[in-house]
Amino acid sequence: MADYAPDPIPTDLATLEQERRIRVLTIVTLGLVAMMPFFVYQYIDLGVPSVSVAVVIIGIVGLLNLALARRRRDSRLGGWVATSILLVLLVFSNLQSGGFYDPNFGWLYVFPMLAALLVDVRAGWVFTILVLLLLVGFWLAPEYGFVIPDRIPAEEHARQSLANRISAVLAIGIILAASARQQLFARELLVRSNQELQNEIEHRSQVQQQLIRTERAASMGKLIAGLAHEINNPLTYVIGNLELLEIAFDDASVTGSTAQPEESQRLVADALEGVGRVADLVRDLREFTHGDEQKFGPVSVAHAVKGASRLVANEMRHRAHLEVDCDDALHVLGNEGRLQQILVILLTNGAHAIKEGSAAENLVRVSARQINDEVLLEVSDTGSGIPSDVREQIFEPFFTTKEVGEGSGMGLFVTRNIVKSLGGRIKVDSTPGAGSTFSIFLPSCEPSAEAIQSARRVEKIPVPERTLQILAIDDEASVLMYLRRALAHHDLTTEVSPRAGLERILEGTYDVILCDLMMPEMSGMDIYYAVRRSQPELADRMLFMTGGLFVENAPDFLTSLSGRWIAKPLRIGDLEQLIQDRVRFVEGSA
Repeated sequence: MADYAPDPIPTDLATLEQERRIRVLTIVTLGLVAMMPFFVYQYIDLGVPSVSVAVVIIGIVGLLNLALARRRRDSRLGGWVATSILLVLLVFSNLQSGGFYDPNFGWLYVFPMLAALLVDVRAGWVFTILVLLLLVGFWLAPEYGFVIPDRIPAEEHARQSLANRISAVLAIGIILAASARQQLFARELLVRSNQELQNEIEHRSQVQQQLIRTERAASMGKLIAGLAHEINNPLTYVIGNLELLEIAFDDASVTGSTAQPEESQRLVADALEGVGRVADLVRDLREFTHGDEQKFGPVSVAHAVKGASRLVANEMRHRAHLEVDCDDALHVLGNEGRLQQILVILLTNGAHAIKEGSAAENLVRVSARQINDEVLLEVSDTGSGIPSDVREQIFEPFFTTKEVGEGSGMGLFVTRNIVKSLGGRIKVDSTPGAGSTFSIFLPSCEPSAEAIQSARRVEKIPVPERTLQILAIDDEASVLMYLRRALAHHDLTTEVSPRAGLERILEGTYDVILCDLMMPEMSGMDIYYAVRRSQPELADRMLFMTGGLFVENAPDFLTSLSGRWIAKPLRIGDLEQLIQDRVRFVEGSA
């Protein structure tokens, strides 16, 4: 998993907000202080020096308040003080110049907005109520005998009104600038927060993928002994049958007699069946441990169930009988490796819920059926069940009901995460002492043409339409010897060196080129790209064989060449069919 290194984004939003409000307080205070000489001159000229003195005092208090707020890095108190002293100044000015009819009176609507900018929304509401009370008070004052003097001569009202309008424009401009700064800050904060959220989502995704891989490795560690048993059993009679055949042929060469064909045929058939079991198990292991986790598409539920069943067969053998009821036609949209991992975890848990030694009386059952546009996959057992008081906790990480050292508590947690990543959901029903049933709902889909083709196993070797010129490149001499025998009806050239094989491709005229994907010195991918750069038409004739995907980009490479590769061990019928399909495609495109 890549190291998690999010961008250096501050996470203390309260600190960021404090810094933003202090900047706004600075802009407003310095802007209004800059305007105060104009107010001082205006009121002295209008004959109201007391207001000029109040303006100077308010300016000094405002600067002291700003200095204190910046020093303490606390905007809230400074915002309250700044808004309050400006409101006091305005009220005092109105009391000296006519009250409700003073042109300055309209400035009252600025204070709620100023309080919201400098402090918060609550302060804005407080000053809204306060301004409303002052408005009503000044309006009703003459009705109750409270006369507010107007110390400004009537002939100067027009000049006062003009001066107030100019100052109002400047003041509102300052406040709008502060508001714009706040909006810019909010946008920057939103961008930063989105980036931090994206980083967190990516980190969680990486952690989830790591958990899935870790749990998969843990599952393999638990199953490894059983897998050795599942491999060694068929290998026992494969090797034994081949030894018997060797003895029979040696005896026949010594005595001159002919080996019994029926008995030899049975030995070969049994050996092939055993090798097929091992090949299936190896394929299941490869899909389980090295499957492309990012690949999503139609997945055969039956195929995934069979693979998982083979992996847990030995774990199940001494505890319960495994029953499978799954239609081969069912497909879900997902990832086969992840689906297999779900099944391995649930089947293993089902087996562990049953004590060893009672396999005949117990059952673990896997079933799948279509329900509308979903496939319901159920894994049930007749084990000990899950107590009701812990049933809600079983999907939590590190929770387990097993003995210390027997379970990590991550299996069901990982299972739920995988199910969610596949667009499904999971639930559990359990009765203590009677068993449990895990129900998984996954989105269904139609199988792709590629899936149908890959699922079709060629039972009989197709009759070749003509003798083909074939080049086979593989670093295993024994594989090339097998191909010479299996494709003896064609004109086959073999090459054990990848570089020499590339030279043969560029110099010769072959109908089909069979190339191993993983080779030292030069991989099959390297050969393909070199051929495509030099002679693109020859690259279309290349087919690939692979025993495993251990090189970076190999899964993507094979995905891009869908239908042009075959997994080892090779089956003669499948190989011959692949060759003929490629020849027909190339000749049809010519």
